[in-house]
Amino acid sequence: MAGRIAILPDHGAQVLGPPENWRPRALSVREKLEIVVRQGGKEPSGARLNPLDGVQFDHDPALQRRRWSIEAQDTIPPSCCLEHIVALNKPTHGSKTAKVDVPEIAKLKRLEGRTGQKKIKRKIPGQKLQSRPFPKLKRGFR
Repeated sequence: MAGRIAILPDHGAQVLGPPENWRPRALSVREKLEIVVRQGGKEPSGARLNPLDGVQFDHDPALQRRRWSIEAQDTIPPSCCLEHIVALNKPTHGSKTAKVDVPEIAKLKRLEGRTGQKKIKRKIPGQKLQSRPFPKLKRGFR
């Protein structure tokens, strides 16, 4: 299972996230209709849902950012909790995923050290640069 860095109130504590290969169950047609009706046929931004362009269902917050409940074998809040799923048009969902979800998940991976890359050593503010010695000139007898 992947660990999560908790965000307030227990900042810095190790928190379990969903396992790497875990997937939530698929939403039923009834649940999808409930979500669309709850939203009034519109996106949260107010744009009308267009079934011709494609309607996709987005977990908010993303599943990888949620905590894991070992007892329930599900995320907290539950992965299929309809209050945390939003219907979006396909272009809107793609841009939200690319601009919001992917960077946040990448940041979590960096904080957990799961990227496989070494961390770049950061410079300490106020630390002076190490001076280089003057070049030694080879001077012989003239």
